[in-house]
Amino acid sequence: MRTELLIAAITALSMPGFAQQPQPQQGTASFYRGGQSGHTQTQSGTQVNPDSNEAASPNLPLGSQATVTNKRNGKSEDVKITDRGPTRGDRKIDLSKKSAHDLGMEKSGTAPVTIRPK
Repeated sequence: MRTELLIAAITALSMPGFAQQPQPQQGTASFYRGGQSGHTQTQSGTQVNPDSNEAASPNLPLGSQATVTNKRNGKSEDVKITDRGPTRGDRKIDLSKKSAHDLGMEKSGTAPVTIRPK
């Protein structure tokens, strides 16, 4: 009986609907300032496009999506993870110029954010 319950529990936990969702992250966002469009290649093999909703994360899977919310003004933006970074340890995500603008952080360069993986 115990063995059957254990097998049932393991089976249920391995089903896609029971997979644990990644937890939201809190930290500082920055944005790609350098590199003109088409001159910088990302880890996913695409060219950096400052007019897209791309981002770099050190730990979210390439190709995944996340919602980034600026904690100063409440603005949110959906981004696609196409690169690794940021290289500074105190930053959680690097955003494209468009995403930074849409989040209202282009002028300051950084902002406290919540990152919610999708």
